[in-house]
Amino acid sequence: MKNLKFSPSIIAVVLSSVLAGGSAYAADPADEHTSMMATDVENAAERTGDKLDNAADKAGNAIENTANKAGNAVENTADKAGNLAERTGDKAERAAEKTGDFMDDSLITTKVKAELLDHDAIDSEDISVETEKGVVTLSGFVASQEQIKHAVTETGKVAGVVSVNDKLNVTDNADQSLKEYADDAMVTSAVKAKFLADDVVPGLSVSVETQDGVVQLTGEVENQAQATQAENVAKGVDGVVSVKNDLTIKQS
Repeated sequence: MKNLKFSPSIIAVVLSSVLAGGSAYAADPADEHTSMMATDVENAAERTGDKLDNAADKAGNAIENTANKAGNAVENTADKAGNLAERTGDKAERAAEKTGDFMDDSLITTKVKAELLDHDAIDSEDISVETEKGVVTLSGFVASQEQIKHAVTETGKVAGVVSVNDKLNVTDNADQSLKEYADDAMVTSAVKAKFLADDVVPGLSVSVETQDGVVQLTGEVENQAQATQAENVAKGVDGVVSVKNDLTIKQS
């Protein structure tokens, strides 16, 4: 058998090839593992990104919902405040109108009384004047039908008077004595006191005039029961001869 001899250069080439092949073979598992790790990292990053996107969406939705609720609450509050202000304004306006009407009626009453006092042909001491929305009611007793005519005419001339409601009566005795006059005044006071003490009669809304014991009731009451009760109370007062009930019922 022949001894083969290899030159050192050939041996070096062979060894280099073997080492290179082994290194390449050994490197393959490492590269695959690294590739798998990279894929896992990429997947993890993608999932994290998705979670972050979802979290951001939820946060955005929550903020939007909160903003919408706050906006709706502010809008509702503003609407309620606006409605309240409108209702308050309406009430204030109605109150002002009522106050204005009351002041106008009071002024008209004062003017009518002054006009009647200045008229020599009218004995206005026993004339009661009431005004409701410009409608003036004259009640009480005078000496003659002519005085009633004058009183109605002069009242109608006063500025602001819409119409005149004549409830004046002619006294049966023009020469009434001082004692009789005093007696009538006492009867009037007694009737008024009874009205104020009664639970049914609106005493402040009823005017009382007395002539020779004849009591005249005028004014406005809420219902027929009040008018009837006022008449019955007046009839029960000492010194009252009869009652002339001219009370009117308020229109609803």
